[in-house]
Amino acid sequence: MIVKNPINPNTNKIQQNISKEAWGRIQEQQAKDTMEKQKYGEVRPIIHTNFQGNKVVAVGNRLYLSKSWKTFPDFLSGYIQEVLGTDWGNSEIAKPFEERHIILKWYDGFCHFQNQHERDENGLFAAVPNGITAAYLTLAYDLYILRHHSALQERIIQRLKHKDQFQGARYELFVIATCIRAGFDIKYEDESDRKRKHTEFIATHRNTGQTITVEAKSRHRAGILGFGKAKESEVVKAGIGSLLNQALLKPVNWPYVIFIDLNLPPYKGKIIQQTWFKEIVKTIDQIGNGSKTEPDPFNLIVFTNHPNHYVKENELYPNYDTSSIFPENTKIFIKHSETLLKIHEAALQFGNIPNEFPEN
Repeated sequence: MIVKNPINPNTNKIQQNISKEAWGRIQEQQAKDTMEKQKYGEVRPIIHTNFQGNKVVAVGNRLYLSKSWKTFPDFLSGYIQEVLGTDWGNSEIAKPFEERHIILKWYDGFCHFQNQHERDENGLFAAVPNGITAAYLTLAYDLYILRHHSALQERIIQRLKHKDQFQGARYELFVIATCIRAGFDIKYEDESDRKRKHTEFIATHRNTGQTITVEAKSRHRAGILGFGKAKESEVVKAGIGSLLNQALLKPVNWPYVIFIDLNLPPYKGKIIQQTWFKEIVKTIDQIGNGSKTEPDPFNLIVFTNHPNHYVKENELYPNYDTSSIFPENTKIFIKHSETLLKIHEAALQFGNIPNEFPEN
């Protein structure tokens, strides 16, 4: 005997309501995902859970846990200590303040910033970060992005810990994180090969397959980020001519992207009114205008300025500058030129750090 299930006369209506509700939730999630990408780029989602009173966070193939992490910046503060090594950090803290590595000076300022704010009943507070706090957390977040995408090399960690190599390593870290945010996978050049000049790394766009080669240059300035002694009457100049020429001497086989850190103090007024901006324009013009007979040797130059380290502890983090040059006539043709725009947009996303752990 075959027994048929009774048919609910409202089945179609119920299915329609479920479908409408489900589709609404899907659209909400899609809109949320789009907003996340616009703010943070093409980075992998934060993977976390709660276990026996601990917040557990997966970064790449590693797990980190703590009972004290309530926000994502809480985690970042603990994460950077694990990456750099607690023994190294403690050895730096034991030194007189002026002799410490700049990362530990930033950590000290970060702790002061936290202690200046009253927490609510959940142990949380909300505040706009100062320059030192922004410098510390953006460093930690870039380190997180690289490890979460299997791109963090021990080489760059060690360079960060050397005072005389920190500035270049920090900027290279930013450039790698920017390309990851733009949707690229990273392949490093062989640093042990001293027989030839080469760029920092090769990057391949995950969606289009477009491959580029990338170089990072950071402008040293006396008395800044541990470089030499400060000069009281130094005139502020861009001074990027030699950096750009060095970058252009590198042999390249792929479309070429050059990042240049201006390392300039914060300024007032519009960027086009600054004397150093006019200097940059003049430097680029001297290279050439990129004609069909003499095409430009680069496909994109990204100029950035993140002057967190210039401001005092009681000052809010300053504005960041990002300006890019997209030449029309280039030596190496790029099939998917839209990926260059993605890089520019990703550079603009610097400083955007999630505040909360996403809902599971």
